Amino acid sequence: MEFAELTATDQRDHEPDWPEASEVRRARGALARAAPLVQASDIRRLQARLAEPAFLLQAGDCAETFADNTRTSVANRVSLLRAMSDAIEARSGRPVVTVGRIAGQYAKPRSTPTERRAGLALPSYFGDAVNGADFTAAARTPDPRNLVRAHEESARTLARLAGSGVFSSHEALLLDYERPQTRRATDEGRLYDHSAHLLWIGERTRSLTGPHIDFAAEIANPVAVKIGPSATPTVLTGLHAVLNPDNVPGRLAFIFRMGHHRAYDLVYAMLSRILAEGWADRVVCDPMHGNTVVSPAGVKTRVLTAVEDEVRAFFGACNDTGMTPGGIHLEVSGDDVTECVATRVDDGYLAVNYRSACDPRLNPEQASSLAQLVGALLVPHGDFGPRREMAMSGR
Repeated sequence: MEFAELTATDQRDHEPDWPEASEVRRARGALARAAPLVQASDIRRLQARLAEPAFLLQAGDCAETFADNTRTSVANRVSLLRAMSDAIEARSGRPVVTVGRIAGQYAKPRSTPTERRAGLALPSYFGDAVNGADFTAAARTPDPRNLVRAHEESARTLARLAGSGVFSSHEALLLDYERPQTRRATDEGRLYDHSAHLLWIGERTRSLTGPHIDFAAEIANPVAVKIGPSATPTVLTGLHAVLNPDNVPGRLAFIFRMGHHRAYDLVYAMLSRILAEGWADRVVCDPMHGNTVVSPAGVKTRVLTAVEDEVRAFFGACNDTGMTPGGIHLEVSGDDVTECVATRVDDGYLAVNYRSACDPRLNPEQASSLAQLVGALLVPHGDFGPRREMAMSGR
């Protein structure tokens, strides 16, 4: 393999404000020389699976941390992913391809660049690949050496994933991390990002004029794009034209994160455009990110019934348009965390074991319950129940 050249699209759009340019160059050079985390043959194998009518289960941490990258933690996450996959397959009879938010989900976009506490303003926490979560000036200063450590920690995780049947994925947010790991395969000449099998572009970075979509268009990996309620079917048209102009099955997925109140109508409109154009793109439901709320104590959480409502609305829209539901995208933990609530916000419950470095995750019991629901809804003409009617009526 040869290293891919860096292109002019490598801009500072949603990139950290690194304090030392020379340190960034040093980190990029180290990543460019490092062994590939995943092989092109395995990336192609995942795309072949995604070209089939298999159902995609994509789940894992909101933000991985270096401290939690232990053998036990990885084993717990993989055990949960496999249990969820088995539950969906057993309930629906449909094969499942399992992709973790794992071995690289060390960066997170934030709504504001700074965080203020008691009159002190510091850089926001952008994930361990950038800075630390502790609210101190030292921890919050972006450090390019964290990019190299993210690669090292991801390599350890992937070694523990060996033989588990779980592919890796993360948000392609830090181009200083992704581009040095993008290399041209000598056997076919295409560019592959060897940091993960699948990369996705987030809601904040999916601009057609931005560097992240440019990057995704260059690589041969399967890619996905998060689609929120501000998007229109015309946005999908532009993204499809750039990211999957040859309409290749298994290449592109749209991950809808609409919020349960509007999910049915918004997804229905998107699916109608996809079907009318005859695109081969996969459609996936993310019922987590549009349903985040803040408790009276100021803690971010998600209510499981709202998450279920969006899942039912997504499947309802698929059923009514005749579109095949392509997958589910979730933030889950392999540990018994108390970050998402069942039916109502309860700060007492949240305080028991809230450990997420960023957004709230489903615990194994909640995740397993949702997997059972997904499996049931995948059965042809499944019972969408009253929650679909609530979603359609806007309640």
